[in-house]
Amino acid sequence: MSSVKWITNTLWILRDVIPRELVRSDILHVILLENLQYLLDWIKGFLDSHDRLSAFDSIWSSMAPYPSCYVPQKSYRLLSQVSSKEMRSILMIILGVLMAALRRKTNTPRPTAGQEPDFRKAITCVWYLTDFALLFRYRSHTYSTIGYIQECCYKP
Repeated sequence: MSSVKWITNTLWILRDVIPRELVRSDILHVILLENLQYLLDWIKGFLDSHDRLSAFDSIWSSMAPYPSCYVPQKSYRLLSQVSSKEMRSILMIILGVLMAALRRKTNTPRPTAGQEPDFRKAITCVWYLTDFALLFRYRSHTYSTIGYIQECCYKP
């Protein structure tokens, strides 16, 4: 006796439809997770090369909880994989933490004249990527949200 219950499904009687091919993973979700993982790794390398990783970690660890945002429990350096819930929260806070770490002037060397343009570019890059990811995480889209996405992707 099989433990699989056979049910009738409308999709099974449609001509030229192969039901097993209809089951797909959420490709956009996978792309966003991969991009976020790449972004986290890139930020870690960027901060390390500019001697700002400890400042970033300090700010990251001091985040206070607030409604509708999961505050990471692990140090930034210890993040290896993130869940969907963590991803949304990280996207909401990472730009602010990065800005604070790059602009911090206490307990950290002052940014050199050569670092300032790199810091601005990094902030802009993270800004675009987080806006893009947060907008695409909406459950549904309207003409307004599509307009937001176009504004986000085509900032001068």
